[in-house]
Amino acid sequence: MKKFIIALLFICTAVAGYAQKKHIPQSTPFENVLKALTKNKPLLFKNSFSQRVIDGEEDLTVWAERIEEGNEKFGRRFPDFKRKDFRYGFDSAESKLIIYYKGDEAFRIKVIQEGKKWKLNEK
Repeated sequence: MKKFIIALLFICTAVAGYAQKKHIPQSTPFENVLKALTKNKPLLFKNSFSQRVIDGEEDLTVWAERIEEGNEKFGRRFPDFKRKDFRYGFDSAESKLIIYYKGDEAFRIKVIQEGKKWKLNEK
């Protein structure tokens, strides 16, 4: 019986790790990207990514162009999206943010912690 309870607790913990939530700490950079796309904020967009992704590109005009590209791609995949349409989970084994759109898993993206802030670690 004790083994059964331990196994049940393990399963519940694993399932809870993938529960859809409005906000988790790891979702902050993705939420910032959504805000940057809708409000046209190149600095916020750039600062949502890890130093590895930024790779020394500090010119905000480049990041403004990337916002335009992002809006086109995002608009095709998620037409008429609203930030409230997204929910999040986190796969700690792969350090991936799980992004749900209107209840369905849309994609996963690598995130890392730089200092105390979470950052997207993929382009």
